[in-house]
Amino acid sequence: MPTALTAFVFIGRRGETALERWVNGARLASAEDTVRQLARLPGIDRIVAATNDPALADRCAGWPAAWEVDPAGAPFHFGARLAALTQAYPAPAHAYFGAGCAPLLGDEALAAAVEAVTGADRPLAVANNPLSTDWIVFNCADAVQARVERLGRDNALGPVLRREAGVPVRGLLACAATRADIDTPADLFALSLASGGGPVLGRFLRDQPPPAAMLARWRAARDVLARVEGRLTLIGRASASVWAEVERRTRCWVRVLSEERGMTASGRQAAGKVRSLVAAHLERLGPNAFFQELAGLADAVFFDTRVALAHAGRWPSAGDRFASDAGLPERIADEFLRALTTAAVEAPIPVALGGHGVVTGDLYLLLESLTGGGDLPAPASN
Repeated sequence: MPTALTAFVFIGRRGETALERWVNGARLASAEDTVRQLARLPGIDRIVAATNDPALADRCAGWPAAWEVDPAGAPFHFGARLAALTQAYPAPAHAYFGAGCAPLLGDEALAAAVEAVTGADRPLAVANNPLSTDWIVFNCADAVQARVERLGRDNALGPVLRREAGVPVRGLLACAATRADIDTPADLFALSLASGGGPVLGRFLRDQPPPAAMLARWRAARDVLARVEGRLTLIGRASASVWAEVERRTRCWVRVLSEERGMTASGRQAAGKVRSLVAAHLERLGPNAFFQELAGLADAVFFDTRVALAHAGRWPSAGDRFASDAGLPERIADEFLRALTTAAVEAPIPVALGGHGVVTGDLYLLLESLTGGGDLPAPASN
């Protein structure tokens, strides 16, 4: 018989720049959509919203969730916080969601994941992506509690449970619903263009739309996807599945320069081991010449800039990274990123800048918006 599940939704407040506040607001709106979605599904006994912002717990007291405020004075560690919550709220099964990790996930797919895990008679997890996890349903809290030090970020949940704890982790089929995640301004450009997300997020984006100039570049890049024999270049942590989706849904010529997939979850970025041939070429040419060369090869570029930053041994502030994604170089303090962003904005072709999402969830979303959406994701077999 299926057992009851406790779901945790983590909502962190990060940064003070205007763009960081904008992304925070969108993540909060998406989190409310997720909490209300969880509340209407069968099999979920409790919902707990965890935050580092005490004022948020008061402001959102009307949500159908209990609130837990992170311990004051202690540095946040993802694994330690999740393990502590599973101990404070014991249950046969649990789920973890980041604030903006599932803006497009439908009820049927989520209910199927919950049913699979709560009905299992052995350890099992279902995640949006077993290799880089944004949300996960699991019935093995003891495995999480035993590996706290290995869980510095939520992305590591799937890999650690599968490879180190031996827990089967089923993934959902790759599509916009399972890969879209609100981490950066880029993700909100894609959601705005496709009119995606739940009702609370939708209202937020209508009230606080993206910066117009960069949104126009994203729109122009999307138009290339719809063009017969449009030339498209993807740079960064692009997967074989997203490449296949571009081939299936468009009639574009596609150039994929994919490097350093899994650099965060594997620890390579933290260890300073990221290496990129594209970034090395960028350094040799300089940003202006680099984008001029790209313009001779492509009609639009989707550029995951985080690989180039990690290769260069730089990790500018979130405010700087978000300003780059929004095409606002005048707000960027880091010299390298400011030069890169200026050259991208001034390039003769549209360049969509962002993090991992720009070549994953954001691209899936644009592709599906062109062709009327995709199939409902269901748990893939092991």
